[in-house]
Amino acid sequence: MDLILIRHPPPDVAPGLCYGRTDLPVDAAHFDACVATMQTRLAALLDARTPVAIHSSPLQRARRAAEALATSCGLRVMEDTRLAEMDFGAWEMQPWDAIDRNDLDAWARDVTGFAPPGGESARDIVLRMDGWARALRGAASTKDAVHVAVAHAGPIRLHTATALRMPTTACLSWSLDFGGICHLHIADDGHARLVRWNA
Repeated sequence: MDLILIRHPPPDVAPGLCYGRTDLPVDAAHFDACVATMQTRLAALLDARTPVAIHSSPLQRARRAAEALATSCGLRVMEDTRLAEMDFGAWEMQPWDAIDRNDLDAWARDVTGFAPPGGESARDIVLRMDGWARALRGAASTKDAVHVAVAHAGPIRLHTATALRMPTTACLSWSLDFGGICHLHIADDGHARLVRWNA
């Protein structure tokens, strides 16, 4: 199975804000160009293959792009909350420099296990993304199936680390542009190989 994870186009949000699960609108000035680039890159990666499904986070910055990709492939979007961005709880839409320094330090000491008040930890994201990917493998009709998902940088990075059997935080510093693609090939035994990153 091939799993192609694509980061959504840029949202319309002021710089310096902590945002995750907040359902931000897309940045209209950059959306069309970003989606066009996503379509071109995806077509090159597919090399005439057709995805069996286009999956999406329910957040509109991902969903709108997924709808455009699905239309071009003649498919419907399969929305799944497990693909959503991290829930930062009480930190959502707060300026990063207004968040309590002690909380940020606690997060830095335990990136995997720490959760902002009322929010999720990286471990929570790993578990939900892994559950989603396992369900795809279990339902794949052939070993050559291609699944495309439009999601968010945090879940994509964390899932890549998990799939490659690396430490949870290994991929957090990897650059992933808006519209950037992560291509994983998942063998029948569940072992993953990274084909492309930020393509």
